[in-house]
Amino acid sequence: MNSNKKALWLFACGLALSAMSAVAVRAQSLYTIGTGGVTGVYYPVGGATSRIVNEADVGIRLTVESTGGSVFNVKAIAAEQLDLAVAQSDVVYQAFNGEAAFEGAAVEKLRSVMGLHPEPLHLVCRADAGVNSFRDIEGKRINIGNPGSGQLNIVRAMLAAYGMEESDFTAQYLKAAEAPDLLRDGRGDCFFYAVGIGAAAIRDISANTNVKIVPLKDSVLDGLIEQSPYFAYATLPAGTYTGQDTELTLFGVKALFVTSTDLSDDVVYKIVKSVLDNFDNFQATHPALANLTPQAALQGLGAPLHPGAARAYREAGFAVE
Repeated sequence: MNSNKKALWLFACGLALSAMSAVAVRAQSLYTIGTGGVTGVYYPVGGATSRIVNEADVGIRLTVESTGGSVFNVKAIAAEQLDLAVAQSDVVYQAFNGEAAFEGAAVEKLRSVMGLHPEPLHLVCRADAGVNSFRDIEGKRINIGNPGSGQLNIVRAMLAAYGMEESDFTAQYLKAAEAPDLLRDGRGDCFFYAVGIGAAAIRDISANTNVKIVPLKDSVLDGLIEQSPYFAYATLPAGTYTGQDTELTLFGVKALFVTSTDLSDDVVYKIVKSVLDNFDNFQATHPALANLTPQAALQGLGAPLHPGAARAYREAGFAVE
């Protein structure tokens, strides 16, 4: 091989190695957040986290994926198909402790990154459906959520508490984004949606269809909250949705940002630090986050705090157990 050809060959090899190295770096620094349907709150919250971290330019990049919901997200983290995700506090608790859908398959490597917004279960019904309480769903056409969704998980816990079964009504299992059309088209009477306050899907259906939000608070749910620490009541301010003129009490959970021990302390530290450093911007991304505080983000986590997150909180001056 003459010197010119050898030089060209070495140059080509160098380019190839550089390209491979660049691809490897990108692959190592790109992380995916599993969220939920695009009309819910998980998706914009995941997008806000992604933008804040990416704009902070801390050497990692986040991307957002719309998914089937909480149970799907946690199982995907366990299977190393997602790096991070948003999930309900009840699902996180059950996954870490091997309960309910995770019986015999505890996700012991699951870790919390931060707590997010309250996630009350909305029971949205046609105004003429005659549903004024949870028990009134008997005999009606009710969408309780797609398999893998958080609302399906909550509704099944509620049914058990009330001594009811899915056969007591016509159960529908569509994704939350598809459920409003059931009411618009007259193919359904109500749908359940566990979502942050002010969700676009519920704002839209309340603006163009005569619906009502059914309050969810009684002695049965009091007992369920006492029995299960991840459940809680939430207040729905008057005027949140069209036609909802009074303050309502709803039953539900909390949204959490989670990952696993597979994700390095350094990566999680950079994510949490970026959010804490830009917390006002983070709050402003969605009405559901308006009342979130960094201290509240450490409460009701459902799984142990990731060491990288703990470091970021401590450096910001917050007490971490």
